Amino acid sequence: MKIKKTHDIQLNTEDSIITAAPASINELVMLMSSGNVIRYSIDDQKQEHLFSVKSSFTYEDGGFDISAKSTIYTLDSIVVIVNDYKRHGFIHYPNRYNKLHLWRKDYHANISKYPIALYKDKQGIPHLIYSEDWNHLQIMNLDSRQVLTASKSLIEENAEERHLEFFKKHQEDNKLPWPGPYDYFYGQLKMSPDSNYFLSSGWVWGSRDAYNMYEVEHFMKDNRIRDIHIGNWEHCNRAACWIDNTTVAIAYNPMEDDIENSHEEIQFYKVESNKSLLDRKVQIEGLNMVNSEIYFNKDVNVIVLLSEEEGVVLLSLNGELLLQNKKRNPGTYYPDLNMFIETHEKSILIHQLTDK
Repeated sequence: MKIKKTHDIQLNTEDSIITAAPASINELVMLMSSGNVIRYSIDDQKQEHLFSVKSSFTYEDGGFDISAKSTIYTLDSIVVIVNDYKRHGFIHYPNRYNKLHLWRKDYHANISKYPIALYKDKQGIPHLIYSEDWNHLQIMNLDSRQVLTASKSLIEENAEERHLEFFKKHQEDNKLPWPGPYDYFYGQLKMSPDSNYFLSSGWVWGSRDAYNMYEVEHFMKDNRIRDIHIGNWEHCNRAACWIDNTTVAIAYNPMEDDIENSHEEIQFYKVESNKSLLDRKVQIEGLNMVNSEIYFNKDVNVIVLLSEEEGVVLLSLNGELLLQNKKRNPGTYYPDLNMFIETHEKSILIHQLTDK
């Protein structure tokens, strides 16, 4: 298995590239230092202006921050861009709307990555899952702009029973009104390959990582929240990704949870009957995986790990080290397109996994 450079794109522009993402194997979407978002054709090197993140409206927090860390999400021609650890973003849907403003409240947004996920339903209609607040997600039909979860309660299933059980030994003066709202900080969202579930790499007070799965259909149609809890660990935003339609891989470092003399692991959790089960563990020696990004390429059955410390790492599903390059800028990997995107001020490098 090798990593091969396929494109070295040099832009002849006064603007600098802030961030970029692929829209297809032949197209990139870029946020430029001017605030312009452009679509770039790799083959013919043509640029198309889509919209600007600058706004004529005045916001108390300054609105979208071009200089802050941002992520671009794409689905066919649809582009969503948000500030990762701030409050603002935009949706661009060609031939429907130029830029639809997204906005979330500010309760610990600086340590909660803006929850965003794009997917198509079984009829091929594009939808967006997005955050309005730390404990509040919405799902929008992007064709109609209807918010399908507008009337969804912020109360989870069995909230009353849990409250009564928890407080039955408390004195009356220490009891709270009930049921209380959902007590969970949603984090980075990732859709399962079949779009039936989404994973939230979120957290709870403690402060601890708390990773949950949610069934999309239930989330839209049921008034109560039902999470499928995976686990709680020390708060360090550990790496996680989907392996298949029902299996999530999570990087685990026992030392982070004060367990000594143990190696790091990749833990595989499977969802069954609305519960998550630890399916298996794979021990990984000599790698710091927790503070990294992790992806899975199903076409070649390879786990891709990217971090500033470890560079680019390829692992088999059994934990075998297939390749490591500490000198390579990890950039970002897009497994569905098999593209590594490495962004520089005026250029973009694209690499791909290959067995040749």
